[in-house]
Amino acid sequence: MTKLKNHLISLGIISSFLIGCSGADTKRTTLTILGENSSNLQAMEELKGEYEKLNNIQIEFKPNTFENALRKANQDFANKTGLYDIVLQYNFSLSSFVRNDYIFDINDLTKNFSNDQKNFESDLFSNAWQEVGYYYKNPSNILEGTTKVGYPFAANTMLLVYNKEMFENLDNKVAYTKKYNEELAIPRNWKQFRSIADFFTNPEKQTFGVCMQGAADGWLYYEYCNFLFGMGGTVFDKQRGWNGDVNTPLKINSEEALNATRFYKSLKPFNAGNFITTDATEQIKLLKNGNIAMGIVWSDFLYSFVYDDSGSTDNRFDFAPIPGQKSPLAGGSFYINKQSRNAREAVKYVMNLMQKPNQIELTKKGLCSPLKSTYDDPEVQKIPYISALKSSLDRGVYMFEAGPESDLVSQTLTNYLQQLWDDKVTVEQALLRAEKDIIEGRIEIYKALK
Repeated sequence: MTKLKNHLISLGIISSFLIGCSGADTKRTTLTILGENSSNLQAMEELKGEYEKLNNIQIEFKPNTFENALRKANQDFANKTGLYDIVLQYNFSLSSFVRNDYIFDINDLTKNFSNDQKNFESDLFSNAWQEVGYYYKNPSNILEGTTKVGYPFAANTMLLVYNKEMFENLDNKVAYTKKYNEELAIPRNWKQFRSIADFFTNPEKQTFGVCMQGAADGWLYYEYCNFLFGMGGTVFDKQRGWNGDVNTPLKINSEEALNATRFYKSLKPFNAGNFITTDATEQIKLLKNGNIAMGIVWSDFLYSFVYDDSGSTDNRFDFAPIPGQKSPLAGGSFYINKQSRNAREAVKYVMNLMQKPNQIELTKKGLCSPLKSTYDDPEVQKIPYISALKSSLDRGVYMFEAGPESDLVSQTLTNYLQQLWDDKVTVEQALLRAEKDIIEGRIEIYKALK
């Protein structure tokens, strides 16, 4: 009886050990990812299943509105609660995240990975990566150089969207040639852009030449920069949005900026919609009405613009780089939280997403891939806007601020440009006052950083 009892006890111990081992084997690490509920995040969520199975990982996406995603990220970082392992945010958060020591330097997390695992780095759009994923090694001494703080989850830009039905109409072609003595075609320069906007504006027929974004919260500011930089102007004299300090020369009141702003205001008679309230979502709704010739549209809104929920394609529109020789660079990075308990697993997952086969699949679902070779895939090339997107990223440059003064610049320019649109100030007054406010505000910002 005693032997039987001891035998049963032994079996129980072995059984418990096996159950315990089994439990250890099946225990899964959970990665929590916070980001804006855009086509980028939705595409990643669709691909997570296979990775979870192969790596015994559970991936939880936390999609939020743009405003809430930013607010929750800042709260989690500031409170050091570590709720999110990976945060997808845009380059205007870059300075704050690095200066407050919220995120890992990507070099620290990838130093033990092989070169093969990191070979995608040479395939990234270099300018786009440097715009959204680099920063100063030591923000208090910018002469110490830069470092990589994150891999880009998307490389965004803005494209010209034009109504093919309006452009290809034979009567329109004949009338345009008669009026301007040139062919009606995609505008290659800003003079042609204005002529086309003028030509298609007809209040009696309720047609308009252009639909512009004039809303606050960055929409007006970002679109305006297409005109400012495209006509030879700039905000600051520098190479990257996050470059600079309190002494970086401000150029917002230059002759180039004055000319670009006059041109910008001259488009008002040709504009559809309520300028002050039109953001990217409203702009797309208006363009879809079919009575507007052109719009400058964010690339990460184009997938839902082209394809509906059933996968059907809206073929009424085509796409091109904006007029001129420059396109803006934007997007954001995978920022890995320094409070994450799963930092190595987080960077491993990010590096998996960066591999070409996954980038191809993500792009087919709406991502604007930061990987150059993605755009050579035959299936990717079937996406209507993909050629224009690649061309724009190839020629992309700094246009948008991402330093400590980025909010100040965006809000100040928005304020005075909205006043300009409503004829409350002149072009000269708008830019002179914006210059004064930015200079004064920037001094206070950098003083507080010390």
